[in-house]
Amino acid sequence: MNMHGDLPPVGHKISLLAAAENTVVSFLGGHQYWVDSGTSALALAILDAKSHFPAVQNPRVIIPGYCCPDLVAACVYAGVEPVAVDIGVDDPAYDLEQLPVRLDEHVIAVVAVNFLGITERLSELRQLIDSLGLSTKLIEDNAQWFPAQQSDLTASSDYMIFSFGRGKPLSLLGGGLLRAVAPLQENVTNKIQVAETYSIANSVKVHAYNALLRPELYFLLNRNPLFNLGETKYQALDEIRAMDTWRLSLVNENFALYVARESKLPSRYDDVSIENGLQQLAVSARVRSKQLLRYPLLCVSNKKRDELLGSMRQFGLGATAMYAAPINQIAGVNGLVHVPAPIVNAQQFAHRFMTLPVHAGVTQAHSEKILTLLLGADV
Repeated sequence: MNMHGDLPPVGHKISLLAAAENTVVSFLGGHQYWVDSGTSALALAILDAKSHFPAVQNPRVIIPGYCCPDLVAACVYAGVEPVAVDIGVDDPAYDLEQLPVRLDEHVIAVVAVNFLGITERLSELRQLIDSLGLSTKLIEDNAQWFPAQQSDLTASSDYMIFSFGRGKPLSLLGGGLLRAVAPLQENVTNKIQVAETYSIANSVKVHAYNALLRPELYFLLNRNPLFNLGETKYQALDEIRAMDTWRLSLVNENFALYVARESKLPSRYDDVSIENGLQQLAVSARVRSKQLLRYPLLCVSNKKRDELLGSMRQFGLGATAMYAAPINQIAGVNGLVHVPAPIVNAQQFAHRFMTLPVHAGVTQAHSEKILTLLLGADV
């Protein structure tokens, strides 16, 4: 039933071409801290934000009601309480009517998530914080996106975090980066332990990852019940380490490959899914889209989403449900998140949302089959 295997939902081949210079450092500017994961980078940002509010008892950090549980792990590591605030109607960004109600002197930071390349409204969030007379820090979470040009960078956030993990826009199978406007406090940088030493296993993993991007091989993992590929669950952060020098040497070439990428698939998916009324993602969210990691498709109902997802999976077309529940219902979170009000929009979004692949491995045959299924979807 599948088309000679299963497409991975995301992923580009990783180059092992090393370079002595890391040009991303000058490209991004600011004060940079290269660490072992995006979660570590976020935890550092939260720790530094916390250090600016020594008098605050029971510090809190606001996160979206629909997000990755790694945000919770970073908060827990930093010793702050994550507070989930609902997202907008048919929009992964914050509900700007509910957010102000949760902002007070106990909130040391707001995490603004760039969801798959759909940017948050950072300038509006900054204006909101300032209008309330608060000095709350703004953390720009870019784990699912990476800037390709200088004009992509904003000046509204205090911290930017990036991830280089598996399936990320610029993947090195591990690593993260924190870019801060000001230097981190010394008690925060002291949390960064020495990097792990290079092992031949590192490059073996990259070769294996590149091979598994082939549908006929990915199929063997994806259809094996012993593996739960793409399963979303909470994983605690135990330590923060510096990024190893081997991985740092790969940044330059893989950044160049990322900048050179261009996909016409999002606009093709748009043409079909918007025209037939299948795409329910808010227009305001669609216009904030930059270079997408996956194509975001919000269906009219959970039933329609599951029907379409089932059809796509039959043919191994790389469609996924992303996070299948709001953050407080993700496996392993177990009450770690404070939810002061019902996150109804996040619940609705989780039940109706799915993604389609846009990476280089999507052949014309794959895209035509995806478009055919989108056209035939009964809305």
